[in-house]
Amino acid sequence: MADPTPSTSTGPVNRHALTAVERQRSQLDRLLKDPVKPAFVPAPPKEKTIRPAREMMKNVQGSSAGAGSGEFHVYKASRRREYERLKLLEETSQKEAETAAFERKRREAEDLAESKTARNRAKRQKKKERSKGLGGGGSTEAPIKKRRVVNGAELVFRKPGEGSESENEDDAGPQVVPVVASSTAEPEISLDTPRILEEPRITIHEDD
Repeated sequence: MADPTPSTSTGPVNRHALTAVERQRSQLDRLLKDPVKPAFVPAPPKEKTIRPAREMMKNVQGSSAGAGSGEFHVYKASRRREYERLKLLEETSQKEAETAAFERKRREAEDLAESKTARNRAKRQKKKERSKGLGGGGSTEAPIKKRRVVNGAELVFRKPGEGSESENEDDAGPQVVPVVASSTAEPEISLDTPRILEEPRITIHEDD
């Protein structure tokens, strides 16, 4: 009599070719199942190398050997290694040329940027020195545009609140400051004051 207990065997498994998404999902599930476990990171590929050519060949084989003989296979292997060595040399020289061209372009770009920065720096420095020279030559009492000479006296225009604290705010406005002219300095002539020209006088004497 058959056992009435149900069978523990699983159902049919869907065995189909995994797509790229399913394969990536399974890899992520396996990776995240144990986060403490270190992940395996493969080493970078090594540079392709080939053994150098022999300095001296004891037995030199040629292509005239029979196709079925062992000498012919030795010749083909040595020829293949020589072709691979020449190809590797060409790739290395091409890589070195590309690297040298890249470094040359990078240096040219850096030199161009440095020269442009130096020009801008020189312009800023020259502008700063020019503004410093113009600012240091004037008087500290009032700006040059607000100073005016009228009838030998200097008229200074000030805004309310400028000057010392002891001055009254009602005195704001133009103030007359006497100008002391030195003996050696030339007298300052205002542009607003008309200049008087002295003409030669003629004297007429009448005889009696």
